[in-house]
Amino acid sequence: IIDEVGYYVIKKLKDLGNTVIEVRTFSASTVGNSLWQRYSSANNNNVDMFISIHANASNGEGHGTEVFTYNGREIPEARKIVNNIASLGFTNRGLKNGINLSVVKNSNAPAILIEICFCDNKGDCDLYTSLGSETIANAIVKGLTGKDVGYKLGWNKDNIGWWYCTDVENKYYYTSKDGWKQIDGEWYIFDSRGYAYHNSWYKSGSYWYYLKE
Repeated sequence: IIDEVGYYVIKKLKDLGNTVIEVRTFSASTVGNSLWQRYSSANNNNVDMFISIHANASNGEGHGTEVFTYNGREIPEARKIVNNIASLGFTNRGLKNGINLSVVKNSNAPAILIEICFCDNKGDCDLYTSLGSETIANAIVKGLTGKDVGYKLGWNKDNIGWWYCTDVENKYYYTSKDGWKQIDGEWYIFDSRGYAYHNSWYKSGSYWYYLKE
């Protein structure tokens, strides 16, 4: 979960022109040493913000998304991130006090530790799988930058399927209400969520159509 989301967050932040210092460690003598390497690297590079991405766990009983800050401090980016992830369907657990978390309390820059969801909760895991790591990353990046990185003009693809954006600024894309659309010489029909039907039969009036890939 974490590696995939982190990959997309880093890539999208860089694509937007931001400098990203990756502080994940690959060799450490202890857990404490690994954490020290992370916040020390961030502090030495004088970063503007420290971001740590995690998946929570609580014997299957907990569910939802939450973000830890120092003393539960209200950081605009942290609030936007937790709200954005919650808007995807996760329970919003809000901002929490992370004063006992090593990277939060020892970072010179404002620190945000994101618990995307509970990896031992079936509901959370099923929702995460249906959304995909890139969708979660988009929510985080938008919370950090205020920029929506989930849309581009033309065809877009996520783990659910293909959809066609016609207006990035207003986030407009074809849905079932738009009916049949001819794109690059091919005819397409979209469902209510905006995904193009493919590899399936579709009935329009009295006629059946097979929509290929």
